[in-house]
Amino acid sequence: MTSRRRVVIGLGSNLGDRLATLRAAIDALAADPELEVIGESSRYESPPAGGPPQSDYVNAAALLATSLPARQILERTLAVERSLGRTRPDPVRWGPRTIDLDLLWIEGEVVAEPDLVVPHPRLCGRVFALRPLLDVAPDARDPRTAVAYASLPEASAPIHRLDPG
Repeated sequence: MTSRRRVVIGLGSNLGDRLATLRAAIDALAADPELEVIGESSRYESPPAGGPPQSDYVNAAALLATSLPARQILERTLAVERSLGRTRPDPVRWGPRTIDLDLLWIEGEVVAEPDLVVPHPRLCGRVFALRPLLDVAPDARDPRTAVAYASLPEASAPIHRLDPG
């Protein structure tokens, strides 16, 4: 096992009661004795990034503290998705979904495996992932380059926030 460190999970939903689904996902993460939820971002609404025409997403991030290795964190997030009705592989790439959980960032770690890349490979170009991450970990840096995520142009790009700051 590795030492306890901060981990950010990105959450998104664009089917059903989006806010309730995000709440259920965070609650499911918090119910895991090896994943301590220590922060939650605001909720943001944004159009889908690619895929077929579909409803807007609500996105958020959860800050966790854990000593689990990246692979086990991924397995736990996939189990939460399944418990909330998501099946993988998705029938349509980048299609609508009840829930999407992405392992966005692990403090000080880089993971490069065929089906697991951390930091998330599209984190820096997606305001709907980056802004929630910065809500819960404003000091987060890319572990490969040490660049502060807050210094990226996408960190200040416009996005619709659903709840007050």
